[in-house]
Amino acid sequence: MVVKKCGSPNRNESDALRHNLRSVCDLERRLGFPREKLREIAAAPESFYTSFLFSKAPRPFAREPFKPKVREIDCPIGALLEVQKRIYARLLRDLAWPNYICGGVRGRSILDNLRPHQGSTLVVTIDIKKWFPSITYQHVYFVWRAILGCSHKVAKLLTTLTTLNGHLPQGAPTSTALANLVLISIDAPIRTAAAALNVNYSSWVDDLPFSGSRARQVIPIVASTLKRRGFRISRSKLQVMNAGQRRTITGVIAGNKPSISKQHRDRIRAALHRLRVGDIREEDRRVYIATQKGRIAYLSRVNPGQARRLESELMRLTDTSHKIDE
Repeated sequence: MVVKKCGSPNRNESDALRHNLRSVCDLERRLGFPREKLREIAAAPESFYTSFLFSKAPRPFAREPFKPKVREIDCPIGALLEVQKRIYARLLRDLAWPNYICGGVRGRSILDNLRPHQGSTLVVTIDIKKWFPSITYQHVYFVWRAILGCSHKVAKLLTTLTTLNGHLPQGAPTSTALANLVLISIDAPIRTAAAALNVNYSSWVDDLPFSGSRARQVIPIVASTLKRRGFRISRSKLQVMNAGQRRTITGVIAGNKPSISKQHRDRIRAALHRLRVGDIREEDRRVYIATQKGRIAYLSRVNPGQARRLESELMRLTDTSHKIDE
């Protein structure tokens, strides 16, 4: 489905999100994990994480000084990682997601997020500032309790198992789905306003595109709605794109043939050049190649024609004859 203008979930879709897990015994059966072990992990969840700082490399051919943006990534390990994988697979992955939720939903792609906005005279994109770190224990508890219909004990246990130090961790397999559910739980005023203004609305995790001749009028409504729930929009990333301008939505250039930005393609070409001239340390080579495979696979999903030459070049440089993993 595209979107029903604002993409609001109907009553049947909302009901289909509910699990109605009433006891820890119900949760144990659903996850196939002993309740004693779940409680043991929940007693000290911070001991099941490893953290590292991640910052993007500077863009090739950049004209302005590079200001690294550092993110803290919290990756679950051991038994908690297995529990979170089961929570995602058995409680979150196959929910009846509203059609406007595109990012992190199985079977939906970046093009599904782009499609409702193609051909619009005006496109507005809004980014939620520090989305995951701003999602609190209370937000996640509300999702498990009120949206997914779990009892207090079950919701409390699941919240403890899927948050870290009071917020949603970046790097956990459950985090994107829970972030989507938090958005669903707070964005009713946005959906209502978009419908009234005849504006299309979709979401790609923390990126919210809007399109239509009155899309600009949605901006203050989005800002106030998020602020009431403890979130902010990133003013520096706010874009208002009129007809005649190049419209970029979540890194994809809208048009008859969607494309990745030239900067993204240049980044891949620069990376391949570094491989070609041997400018990568041997100990970094495996991770570096895997990163380029991911970038080319992403490009291939948007525009296969642009990806083929880069894919062939990377395979030649890495002496591999099999197709790049997608």
